[in-house]
Amino acid sequence: MPEPLAAVLSVPAIFGASGPVAMLGWLALVILPRRMRWRRVLPGTVAPLLLAAAYAGLIVAGWSRNDGGFDSFAAVRRLFTSDALLLAGWIHYLAFDLLIGVSIDERAERAGISRLAMIPAFCLTFLFGPAGWMLYRVQEWATMRARAAAASRAGAGDPSHVHAPVSAGAIALLRWASARADGRLFVLAGCIIALVPATVIAMLVDDRFLDGAGVWIKPLKFELSLAIYVATLALMMPLAGGGFARSRAARWLVGIMVSGSAIELFWIILQAARGDRSHFNEQSTIGQVMYGVMGVFAVSFVLAPIPLARWAWRERSGGLRAGIIAAVALNLLLGGVVGAWLSTMKSHFIGGDGTDASGLPFVGWSTTGGDLRIAHFLGLHAMQAMLVMGLLTARLRPTVGSRLVLVGAVAWSIMVGWLFWLAVHGRPLL
Repeated sequence: MPEPLAAVLSVPAIFGASGPVAMLGWLALVILPRRMRWRRVLPGTVAPLLLAAAYAGLIVAGWSRNDGGFDSFAAVRRLFTSDALLLAGWIHYLAFDLLIGVSIDERAERAGISRLAMIPAFCLTFLFGPAGWMLYRVQEWATMRARAAAASRAGAGDPSHVHAPVSAGAIALLRWASARADGRLFVLAGCIIALVPATVIAMLVDDRFLDGAGVWIKPLKFELSLAIYVATLALMMPLAGGGFARSRAARWLVGIMVSGSAIELFWIILQAARGDRSHFNEQSTIGQVMYGVMGVFAVSFVLAPIPLARWAWRERSGGLRAGIIAAVALNLLLGGVVGAWLSTMKSHFIGGDGTDASGLPFVGWSTTGGDLRIAHFLGLHAMQAMLVMGLLTARLRPTVGSRLVLVGAVAWSIMVGWLFWLAVHGRPLL
């Protein structure tokens, strides 16, 4: 083969060209307006055909020179010792991930999901194909579920002054609220939950440890905690009273939760994959910056629900009103105060061995010294506890329900205060 042609068709050259070809397809998919009927020609036909031609050539050239195969894991490993076949595998990913992106785009257009809302799924598909497809399917399902609930509300009339569920008891009230849960936060909670299976698998196959615990324990805990928090807010929005979901405060609440959750989970998962700390990381400038950014969002998370309490005061009564107000207040006062204290520390441990190795299973709470995470965890999840109390007391007389919620709020505050005192004085829970 002539020297210039050999240089053009070399493995490094094909590798260098394959990425831009795929990227052009993705850019066309994301940027070109949907009204252009031909906008999928490049990502759905031209780019995949070019990648397929390169793939076929590499397979033909490299297959007979390798003793690998697909009958065992060892054979697959030998297969990819060949540069030509390794590059063929990479192009395989590029081509099929792009085709998955085209399929997602077609489904999203039929479902009426905006292009802006598809950016996370597109990015994840570009990087980790099947994970992006999984995220989109969760997003599509949650969107359809939210629209069905909205249609049900429209068919039933304006739900602003529906009092039947309140008198029917906590279970009926919860069903009424879940059928009307805010669709935007419902989608967000579903997307966060979609991360859990992948995180569990990563935890099972990755044997690295950080501070005495598996590196994927922390992402899993944050995913579960954030999903519960977001789902609670999605339920509280209709419970607080009709019209809140359409208010400016609701739009701010949703925006803060979406952006904050995305940034925090991205950083925590990235750091877990790198085997490094996401919090209290003073070894790098980016670590310090991201810790500050997460701190800003943590404060925003406890401030954003405040309008829910004001709305509930105006629209609701009795135990339900008291439960929502107490949920917002304790989330702010207990979770926020302990979180602010945590942010001033260099570690959440006070005394003891300072690792999760000797801590309680899964949560890692210290059994040798103080641990501020315990009070912080229960302070944040006071929101769920108080909301449940509000639901359980919704059938009672307004004064009785309100007083019971008040007693529960005081008891929960004393418990969190005691746990905080233990941690500050370096004493373990157990």
